[in-house]
Amino acid sequence: MIRIIKKLTLSAALLLVIPYANSSNLEACDTAECREYFKAYKILTKRGHSDAMATLGEFYYAGYGTEKNDTKALKWFRRAAKYDNTVAQYKAGVMYLQESDYQDIDKGISYLKKSTKVDFSPSSLVLGKVYLGGHLVEQDQAEADVWLSKAYSLNNTEARTFARQLKDSEDAKNLSLPKLFSLLQANRNAQEGQNAPIGEMETITVTAPDYSKYFNEQIARLNNSRPDTESGTGTNIAGRSCAEMWGCSSEGDSERIRDVLLSDWGLVALIFRNH
Repeated sequence: MIRIIKKLTLSAALLLVIPYANSSNLEACDTAECREYFKAYKILTKRGHSDAMATLGEFYYAGYGTEKNDTKALKWFRRAAKYDNTVAQYKAGVMYLQESDYQDIDKGISYLKKSTKVDFSPSSLVLGKVYLGGHLVEQDQAEADVWLSKAYSLNNTEARTFARQLKDSEDAKNLSLPKLFSLLQANRNAQEGQNAPIGEMETITVTAPDYSKYFNEQIARLNNSRPDTESGTGTNIAGRSCAEMWGCSSEGDSERIRDVLLSDWGLVALIFRNH
């Protein structure tokens, strides 16, 4: 699915190919097991756990254990976001940017900016593309440079690929992204100074996510933790590790954001896909 960034006459190299579906998506499911997980998370949301609220929003968005319902998905993402749940803020923000009955660009930008407070790189990438594209807001290359360079610094793979596409395009001379291009050049210089291994190949094994294991572990953790609705708790509270949160670490951390296993929200903004 492809959409061209508007207000910039970009070459074919800068077409944004945005895969909306991939093998890691949480897919619609109506089995007895899926319905049981849905019921379990509804109970946890009543206890006041924001992580459960965010997961329930994902269930509604995918139609997992229930009928697909984007309105209810947004409702639960917003509820979780009230307790500073980073990924819920991100997902609510992206949903508000999409063309729909509830589209609200200002709210979308606000939620995305809130989620960047813990250096959540997917949000920085989306914000950078929004300000660069000029499709939803007035184009602002200086603002785009801030967010794209931040996502790049956080080792966001999509941001680094996008930066290379921008720099190597015929339209690079029309782009005022000094910080991003400086980071890119510094990275290229560092790579040129290293001797590439000869006759070696890195093998990466990609396996399908084990949703049952993830859900069971999260349910067990939430059953033994204080709800976010209790005074003095929340997803930004000191003492909660990144492993216990959905969105406090960057994509370059060893403990990668577990939410990425649930959908393609962490890839790029959905607003650039065709409808």
